[in-house]
Amino acid sequence: MNHLIVEFFKSVTIPIVIILTALLLVDSGSVNVSAWQLLIEQAPLLLFSGAIVVALRFRQSRVIYILLFMLLSWALFSEVDGFAHFNFSPSLWFISQLLVLTLFSFDQNKTIWGRHGILRLLILLFIVVLNYRFNHSITLHQWLDYRFIESLPHVKSIGQVELFVSLGCLLAVMFKQITAASKSTLCIWVIMFFLVYYKLFSPDLIVQQLGFAIFGILLIYGVLTDSYKMAFSDELTGLAARRALLQSSLSLGKKYTVAMMDVDHFKKFNDTYGHDVGDQVLRMVAAKINQVKGGGKAYRYGGEEFTVVFPNKSVNYSIPYLEQVRETIANYAMTIRDEDDRPDDNKQGKSNRTKQSASNKTVNVTISIGVAEREGELKDFDQVMKQADEALYRAKQAGRNCLAE
Repeated sequence: MNHLIVEFFKSVTIPIVIILTALLLVDSGSVNVSAWQLLIEQAPLLLFSGAIVVALRFRQSRVIYILLFMLLSWALFSEVDGFAHFNFSPSLWFISQLLVLTLFSFDQNKTIWGRHGILRLLILLFIVVLNYRFNHSITLHQWLDYRFIESLPHVKSIGQVELFVSLGCLLAVMFKQITAASKSTLCIWVIMFFLVYYKLFSPDLIVQQLGFAIFGILLIYGVLTDSYKMAFSDELTGLAARRALLQSSLSLGKKYTVAMMDVDHFKKFNDTYGHDVGDQVLRMVAAKINQVKGGGKAYRYGGEEFTVVFPNKSVNYSIPYLEQVRETIANYAMTIRDEDDRPDDNKQGKSNRTKQSASNKTVNVTISIGVAEREGELKDFDQVMKQADEALYRAKQAGRNCLAE
């Protein structure tokens, strides 16, 4: 778990530093944006609207409703025509923003317009009505100003309730990102971070508007990146998928080597141990293949088949690296265990593997490899793939766990 937390903070550090630097430069007056003021004022509307169109196109329903809520937030804080007379409590709205972002970050991309969509709209409507109804509530403001821990330093711009909600929401979304990583969730966390930053330091309106524009860009980036990953990455193994292979084949050039790999007796293995263990095997094999050296790029072709492409390399150059992968997989003793018994921490997993008891069942799997190079009459990528596939068949016929050209 520790390494996942470290990876999370590595992922958010660069965008936070870049965005924070830009906002501070504008806020300090080091960058004159007066000539761009009109564009900056309208940019959030344009970017949020564009992001909604992109999210609709890729069926990212949770992002759509986040964008609608952030668009409303921008309209309120910027006092856009029609919203200027809407009285609301900045503190209550700040908490509402964090809670909505946290709630929807855990939401799944279910139907946009069905009952789940109606439920999301009702949640947003409830938030708006709640803010409007309790804006002038003395009891509410007393509660928001309440100091739970007297020893904590007093910060004028943010109360303890807001501070605790901020920390809780940031930790919750961080946990979500660690357990089920996606660029959209990561972008949501960054947006929440800057909402807290706005609350703490109250930058000028132009800086807040610039920040809202950046939020729109972040969510567009998150939707496009997640959609690309869904299309071009294999969900089970994490390798680039067949579509990515076909896409990359268009830019391979005139010299390359293709290797087709297949897990030996995989159907029999699946029938014996079950599909869950079969998935574990595929993930293990994929991880080993992905470590191929020599400039090879690994793909999951489909089922138990994998492909490795060596751009600008010959067969003779590629074979030693492929043999190294084959031997690594053949010599790896894989422990059969239920998914529930798998440790979350990599270090614990390694420790468990070094302390295997006699009761733990281990299995070995092997792969067969067929390899072909673009040369002679093999001009087309499909022809090279077919040749590598025929070589794979010969490797199977030769007894498996071997390589054939």
